Amino acid sequence: MKKFNVKKKYVIIIIGILLVGLILARTTGKIQNILFKKKTPEEIARLGAAEESVLVKVYKAKMTNFKDTLPVMGNIKGFKEIDLKFETNGILENFNFEEGEMVQAGDIIANLNQKDALLKLRYSELEVEKSKKLFELGGVNKIKLEQSKLEYESAKSDFEKTNIYAAGNGILGSRDIDAGAYVTPNDKVGALVEISSVYAEYNIIERDSPKLKLGQECEIFVDAYPNKAYKGTVDSIAPIVEGRTRTQKIKIELNNPNNELKPGMFTRALIATYEKDNALIIPTSAFKKKDADYFVYVIHKEEKPAEEAAKEGMPEGKEAVLERGTVEVRKIGIAYLTQDAAEINKGLKQGELIVVEAFQEFEDKQNVEISEVQESLF
Repeated sequence: MKKFNVKKKYVIIIIGILLVGLILARTTGKIQNILFKKKTPEEIARLGAAEESVLVKVYKAKMTNFKDTLPVMGNIKGFKEIDLKFETNGILENFNFEEGEMVQAGDIIANLNQKDALLKLRYSELEVEKSKKLFELGGVNKIKLEQSKLEYESAKSDFEKTNIYAAGNGILGSRDIDAGAYVTPNDKVGALVEISSVYAEYNIIERDSPKLKLGQECEIFVDAYPNKAYKGTVDSIAPIVEGRTRTQKIKIELNNPNNELKPGMFTRALIATYEKDNALIIPTSAFKKKDADYFVYVIHKEEKPAEEAAKEGMPEGKEAVLERGTVEVRKIGIAYLTQDAAEINKGLKQGELIVVEAFQEFEDKQNVEISEVQESLF
C-alpha cells in the first residue's frame, strides 16, 4: 500500500510539471508573436527611414529683385582746391577774407606790401606819357615809344603779382601765413575751395576693386544731416592700387547748391555694384564648394500616408508629423556672389527646396526630415 502511494505521488508531480511547461510554452509564444511579429515591407522601410533620417532646415528657392551694395567710408573734398601763392617775394600785408568766407571770382584774397611796385608803375606810366608827347613833336622815334610802353606793362605785371586773385567762386579754406610774414613763390599762404560741386572721396580695399565701374549710382550720407541721402555717381577710379594701404581711390561727384556739404566732412556711402530683376537667389549657407564646383542639396519631399497627413490637423499639444524627404546632390552655376547671397544661373529652379545650413555632408538618396521651410532670404 505504501509503494502505491509513492507511485501516485510521482505521477501527480510529473503531470504538474507537464502542465506548467505547457502554460509556459503558450505564454512564450504570445510574447514572441508580439516582439517578433512579421512586418510588411512598407513598415520595414518606414522604420528604417525614421532611424536613419536627419533633421534639416530648407529654403524654398524663388525669383526676386536683387541688388548688391558696397558700403564705404571717406571724406568730402572740394571740387577744386587751389593752393594760394604769390608770384613774387614780399611781405604779406593783408588777408581780405576769413576762413570759411565766400569768395567771388576776381576778388583780391590777399596782397603784399605794394609800395615799391606802385612807385615803379607810376614812374613807367609817366615815361609813357612823356614818350608820346616827344614822339608827336618828333623828339623820339617809334621804337623809343614802344619801349616805354613795354616798361609800363612790365611794371603793371609786377604790381599785379603783389595780389592773389580768386580764380573762381568758392570759400577760403585756410589761412596758413599771417600778415607781416615774408613770403616767396614757394610758400602756400592759404587755399581756395570750390564747393558748388564737391567730391566724396573713398579708399576701396583691393578685394572690392573688381566690383567698381564708372557711372555706378551711389547714396551718400553725412552725420550733419543723418536723415538725408545725397545722390551721386562714381566719377573717377584711380588706375593704381596704393602699395602701402593696398587701396584704390575713387571719387563721387555731388552737386552742392546749398553749400551743405563742407570739405573735410566724414561721409558714408552705399555704391550700387550689381542690380538685376527676377534673379534666382539663395543664401550663401545653402551651397558648398568642392574644387572649382558649387553644389546644393536638393530635397525631394515624400508623399505622406493618409493617416500621417491627418495628424497635421491635430490640436495644440499633440505631436506633429515632420515631412520626410530624400537628398539629391546637385551641381549649380553661380552668376554673382556676395557675403550673404548668391545668384544662381543654372542647376536650380524656382520653388525647389534646398538644405539651408549645408554644414554637414549629405549623400544622394539620403533620408531627411524637414524641420522648417524658409521662404525669405534673411
